[in-house]
Amino acid sequence: MNIVFRVDASLDIGSGHVMRCLTLAKYLSELGAKISFIIREHPGNLLELIRARGFNPVALPLPDAESREFLSEGGCALNHDSWLGTDWQSDAEQSRAAISDEKVDWLIVDHYALDARWESAMRPFCEKIMVIDDLADRDHDCDLLLDQNLIAEMDYRYDIRVSPDCVRLLGPGYALLQSKYAELHPRTPPRTGSVQRILAYFGGADKHNLTGRTIRAFCTLDRPDITLDVVINPASPNAADVRELTKNRSNIILHETLPSLAPLMLKADLAIGAGGATSWERCCLGLPSLIITIAENQKPIAAELDRQRLARWLGHHDTVNEFSLTTALKDTLVAEGMADWSNRCRNAVDAKGAERVASIVSLKSNTPLKARPASVDDEELLLKWVNDPLVRQNSFNSEVIAPEEHRAWLYKRLRDPDNCSIYIVETAEGLPIGQVRFELTDDGWEIGFALDAVARGRGLGKNLLQAAMKVFRQSISGALVFGKVKKDNLPSQKVFEGLTFAPEEEKKRGGEQGYRYLLRFGQLDE
Repeated sequence: MNIVFRVDASLDIGSGHVMRCLTLAKYLSELGAKISFIIREHPGNLLELIRARGFNPVALPLPDAESREFLSEGGCALNHDSWLGTDWQSDAEQSRAAISDEKVDWLIVDHYALDARWESAMRPFCEKIMVIDDLADRDHDCDLLLDQNLIAEMDYRYDIRVSPDCVRLLGPGYALLQSKYAELHPRTPPRTGSVQRILAYFGGADKHNLTGRTIRAFCTLDRPDITLDVVINPASPNAADVRELTKNRSNIILHETLPSLAPLMLKADLAIGAGGATSWERCCLGLPSLIITIAENQKPIAAELDRQRLARWLGHHDTVNEFSLTTALKDTLVAEGMADWSNRCRNAVDAKGAERVASIVSLKSNTPLKARPASVDDEELLLKWVNDPLVRQNSFNSEVIAPEEHRAWLYKRLRDPDNCSIYIVETAEGLPIGQVRFELTDDGWEIGFALDAVARGRGLGKNLLQAAMKVFRQSISGALVFGKVKKDNLPSQKVFEGLTFAPEEEKKRGGEQGYRYLLRFGQLDE
């Protein structure tokens, strides 16, 4: 699989977009994908870091100052057009040249200055397009959209921005965290007792010098018993000021150019930082945090984190001063319930998001699958699948199923294994891609199955059924199994016929015409 990332970093953009793309690229590479990057030569572009991680970046030239000035003065249509450094047409032309004649299976775009116009122009040069976004402020022409944030009414955020066929991966369950966090998450206990160590980090640029503001507020506390770890990018415009502030302070430790924040987060009892992607890293390790937003798009994220008591939002960078920071620190240091706060954070993010996304992107018709019996813990997953709009459309009863009704149905089936077997089918990495149900009727065992939206269009339906049948056959041999499919549900018909099920037309279910597919186990082995 050949995968190309189009992403930028700069002193204005920051480093977060490139860092999360590098995380996803690592997981995809481990699954056998060939990875390359297209990145423009902005100041602070991180090209060397990409090379150091073992990936091949193609550098796009930075246009002349006059062109950049035109964009920065309003010659643009999107809120972040100036971040591109050129117009979208030129960027698309240069990106196409960078791709050359090589077939691209996935083009992954993580850029606030690119939208459906650029994506549509790139369509002829790739099989599929994935967009990583946080803003929902522009249209996209993509097959897969990822927004890892926690925002009110998240499920509807992109309804007018993408086509109904676009698969949406929404929420911190898909947060692109480094593998170190997945390793540390199960080993991290909740914070208890008094705060002894604080971590301060405001991203790769920190143009507003919130780091310096935080150091001054911390010094006002006069707490030699508490250690402050300060992390900066040496290329930050305020690096010199931060170095001066931390000089000769025995309880303030300055860190520069760290490969990962995870070790410091693990040691910390409290964090102070921005409201970007680092929020999910802090949550993953159960680290309570005080947030100061540095960009407009961080505000709704910070508001939801604050509402769910996963962080305390102190305000935007232009409203938080040293006095308010000092007050917030004092209040937090004497507050109770730190263990509960820590547990809420840890339960919100499991650090498996990058692995999930990589598994989804890598799905193919020959992806190995395994089936396991469904459990009570799968209730929410099964409810999501059964109420998927396409599943309801293809069902003989198209009404949405209420959670209470589904729970009663599921519990009854789980308590009656002689008459019903439900299987969750997963990839080798544990990504659930669908369910298969065998329910005993007077005619034999009726099969019902559903693919998760992320697995559709990959030719996986046949493998899904085979994986479940293999396990089911171990407990019941020589059984007659059949499926009932609507006549206009061609994909499901194709799946059954691919497994040598023989079609038998019938007219039932309120006059709706469908097909009844029959198969005896044993035919599969012939």
